Amino acid sequence: MKKLLLSLFTASLLTSAAMANNTFINSNYEAEFQEMQKFLDTMLGSHLTRAKIGNLGYPRVNMQNTKENYIYEFDLAGVPKENIQLAIDENNLLTLSGKKETQTEDKSDNYVKQEIFYGSFSRVIKLPDDIDQEKLETKYSNGILKLTIGKKELKKPKSKILQIK
Repeated sequence: MKKLLLSLFTASLLTSAAMANNTFINSNYEAEFQEMQKFLDTMLGSHLTRAKIGNLGYPRVNMQNTKENYIYEFDLAGVPKENIQLAIDENNLLTLSGKKETQTEDKSDNYVKQEIFYGSFSRVIKLPDDIDQEKLETKYSNGILKLTIGKKELKKPKSKILQIK
């Protein structure tokens, strides 16, 4: 998804830049650039649905770095604990994923504004190197998932004086 957005953004910038500087574009190419812009607008409209846009940056997180711990608090209001998965891999990547389901089935278009996100989500955060995966604590209360990870002291590389020959 990120690659698609980056490609679309780059193409849009190139199109805008090319259309802004008419000294380098002759009239034969203007129609092609307009067609390209219509194509990009159509792609953005069809692929970036309200649910996918709402998923960007979800769930929100507060991160704290104390002397002994790293503390992460995720805002998961309305998500049952059973719908949440939390994992840390060998590269210290924290993955939080799950699903927030809607309580009602409303297919009407009567909304003036709709900001509440429903659907599947996934968020990946690179954790610091000094986390201690053996010292993990989670607590889920009132829609806030609190993850506390202890710190460990990293082994500092020893310096060595090399002889120059």
